[in-house]
Amino acid sequence: MSESTPPQDPGSHPAEPVPGMPPGMLPGMPPIPPGVLGPPGGPPPPADGDPPPIETFTQYDQERDVFHCSYGPVQPARTVWDEDREIQVRLDMHSRRVVGFSIPEFAKWLEEHGTEDGGFEMDLPEHWEGALDN
Repeated sequence: MSESTPPQDPGSHPAEPVPGMPPGMLPGMPPIPPGVLGPPGGPPPPADGDPPPIETFTQYDQERDVFHCSYGPVQPARTVWDEDREIQVRLDMHSRRVVGFSIPEFAKWLEEHGTEDGGFEMDLPEHWEGALDN
């Protein structure tokens, strides 16, 4: 490289397109199956009066055997014990809106509450009506 040629930053320009590959795909990337990203143009807008869909985030901590689920981004929350479901329910700090849940001793809980296919269903209310002092 001569002194008059500035050094090139490899991240400063897009990769050259590869013939036969869709735009944005790089060699070695597996193809994205149809439908994984949803319908073309994104999901349909919610009907009048319907709330927008909430993205859920889940994590299983195998070392501690705890399953976590957050409705939307993780946020500070108050935790209460739900005796009926045998789970910890997380509530918004300023309201009783349910923002997630955790299941301690998940392997044991799943044996008792799981479905035949190894999954489970959770039927939490949008707003918590139970006690807050436990």
